[in-house]
Amino acid sequence: MKILSVLIATFLTGNLFAQSTPEQIRAVDSIFSRYKSPETTGISVMVIRDGRKLYSRSFGYADIARKVRATSKTNYRIASVTKPFTAMAILMLRDQGKLDLGDRLDAFFPDLPAFSKEITVKQMINHTSGLKSYGSVPTSRPLKDINVLHIVAEQDSTNFKPGTKFSYSNTAYVLLGLIVEKVSGLPFDEFVRRHIFKPLKMANSTFNNMEGTIPNRAYGYNPKDGKLVLDDQSTASYLQGDGGIYSSIDDFYYWDQALYGDKLVKRETLNEIFSPSSNETPEIAYGYGWYIERRYNATRISHSGGTTGFSSYYVRYPEKKFSIVVFGNQDDGLALDPIITAIERIYLR
Repeated sequence: MKILSVLIATFLTGNLFAQSTPEQIRAVDSIFSRYKSPETTGISVMVIRDGRKLYSRSFGYADIARKVRATSKTNYRIASVTKPFTAMAILMLRDQGKLDLGDRLDAFFPDLPAFSKEITVKQMINHTSGLKSYGSVPTSRPLKDINVLHIVAEQDSTNFKPGTKFSYSNTAYVLLGLIVEKVSGLPFDEFVRRHIFKPLKMANSTFNNMEGTIPNRAYGYNPKDGKLVLDDQSTASYLQGDGGIYSSIDDFYYWDQALYGDKLVKRETLNEIFSPSSNETPEIAYGYGWYIERRYNATRISHSGGTTGFSSYYVRYPEKKFSIVVFGNQDDGLALDPIITAIERIYLR
């Protein structure tokens, strides 16, 4: 009787059908056949539908030198897939009445040049601020977020009039992280730990740090002269707001599920986050930290990331309650777009 009750409850929630067929599992496995090589980088993959993990597997090595296999608990640097967390932090503070999306940049950093009076928080979130890239200033030393603020302070203009067009900006998201610090009184990484990681039980997730204390971490690699070599950090790797999070697919499952409910922000705010705010192209919009488009007759929400030694891609189809998470510890030569496209075809065609 108890088993029957469970089956009925499962049927009513739709989870009875949220499972991969053997053919689907074999098809996804085949995508990662090259990871059977004795010495190759790692990649971790999770497919989720209706709250169920349809597919969760890892291939290759998190640490080639020490022969440490990648697992679902391996922490990869997720690069720009950090940006949705930064945007979420801003919206959490907005909902608490501590800032407004129309606030100007100079309200937080009054010593910035005059152009900061024309840039709003919203324009930084949706990549229409026109801020110049911090990467245009050469440096041999690892950057911290405050260094990016100093770089912006030395500039005399923006690339275009703020609000007039879309231009992806890592600089803007570093500054958004600094705004979170300014408004909350907490370091950005601590704010995210307390208000996102901890409530969601993302206990394995953390931020990059110069001390190298990353639990369960993968090390980044890239090909050179026909061999994979350790290529783990760059001068921009320690910046937080635009790409500093390390996370695992196991932890990311909790982030994915939280985006269906009101555990972090109210549903009205989630709707706002996932609504078009600017347009990269006529077909692809950008919300607050997310790309938005239509595929498979449904809304597709996504963000990808790439940084020295790491690649990441996260896709959501909220109407289908379907998601894909792929993290890898290689940047050059690891194309996640075709991997994501192949998995979508297997499950959504």
